[in-house]
Amino acid sequence: MLYKIFKVIVTFSLKLYFRKIDLSGLPYLSEGKAQILASNHPSGFLEPLIMACFFPRPLYFLVRGDVFENRFLKPVLTGTHQLPIYRFKDGFSKLRENKSSMEAASQVLLDKKCLLIFAEGSTKSIKMVRPLQKGFIRLAADAQSSNPELPIEIVPVGINFSDSTKFAGDVMVRVGKPVLVDSASIISGSESAQYTNYLLQNTYEKLQENVIHLAEQSRLKVMEDVFLLEKIQNSRPLHPKVSHDDTFLQTSKHIANRMDAMEENIFLELKEELKDFKKELKASNSGLEKLTLKKAGILQYVVFILGLLPAFAGYLLHLMPLGLALFLAKKNATSKEFFGSIRFVLSIVAVFVYYLILISLWATGILPGYFILLCVILGYFARYYYDFWQEFVYWGKPSREAQRLKAVEIYRRYFQTH
Repeated sequence: MLYKIFKVIVTFSLKLYFRKIDLSGLPYLSEGKAQILASNHPSGFLEPLIMACFFPRPLYFLVRGDVFENRFLKPVLTGTHQLPIYRFKDGFSKLRENKSSMEAASQVLLDKKCLLIFAEGSTKSIKMVRPLQKGFIRLAADAQSSNPELPIEIVPVGINFSDSTKFAGDVMVRVGKPVLVDSASIISGSESAQYTNYLLQNTYEKLQENVIHLAEQSRLKVMEDVFLLEKIQNSRPLHPKVSHDDTFLQTSKHIANRMDAMEENIFLELKEELKDFKKELKASNSGLEKLTLKKAGILQYVVFILGLLPAFAGYLLHLMPLGLALFLAKKNATSKEFFGSIRFVLSIVAVFVYYLILISLWATGILPGYFILLCVILGYFARYYYDFWQEFVYWGKPSREAQRLKAVEIYRRYFQTH
């Protein structure tokens, strides 16, 4: 019950937090099958929230055991299908509790349910798949030792953020084709180690197919500029908010693959050309980000002018809770990987408390009921107005067509598929 309640609240919040959510490959998640979702882990805990809310199957999770020490959080964690895994720094007494957690995880599979594991073993905001740990294979082996006839699938899930630290970014999730575990090989003493290595490598390759993977990380900054060049050529529509189209992910993966395959002299040529182009843009008070904006037409100006005051009112009405959430996230996030996650959760909590206060003021006769309704409507409008406002150039120098054409020409010359 708690899982379903949280799913409704968080799903609504995720649609407000992100600009676009692209989901593909969901038919691979089949009811009535024992499935281990092996995912990459570029953010603190945005990934499990996204998957739990938008995947068609209820998920079970293995999470850091130390969070279960909070007696207020423990019932929430248990009620949302989370299983604790303790580490060496948690102490040997806690490590002994891992046995019961692993048994519970194994039972999830024996019950033909879906278990999510971040196969890299740690969190790092990086556009590549890191080496996988063997824990998810051990879980499959444990379950099949109890029931060798049970088919277990390892499902690679790639999650890709445009920037997990920023509000109103894009997220692309793609579920890959499942890998069926060979029970005879995984529980056989003589073949188990060899098969484990094969399964680990196979899963890694399948996961890589669903992630924007740049092996040459020294080329990352140039690749991010190329993403902007591509956006100048192919702007993305705002709606629908949630789509099942992986075109943008495919294009991003194409850029990463071409960047990896690029010979050093060609890469240096591209890097130098981009550097000169960005200097040229800066001299004219422009930039790659500005070139991605579309020139506003009459309709956009009308919407912009008519919507400005209600959007500003909605912004002011929610400035206090959202501003507090942002302040606390900046203060408490220990790394960039956790900043977006903490900000998102604190925003939900702050807005929830804010509306509880408004409701209590209404109940005591201090506030009229229509004020709360107005807050909801204006806040919702302000959020979507923000996306609309970010799409266009409304004043000052419009993006120069010659500069846009040059950006497109650079992109096509180095990255266009023929």
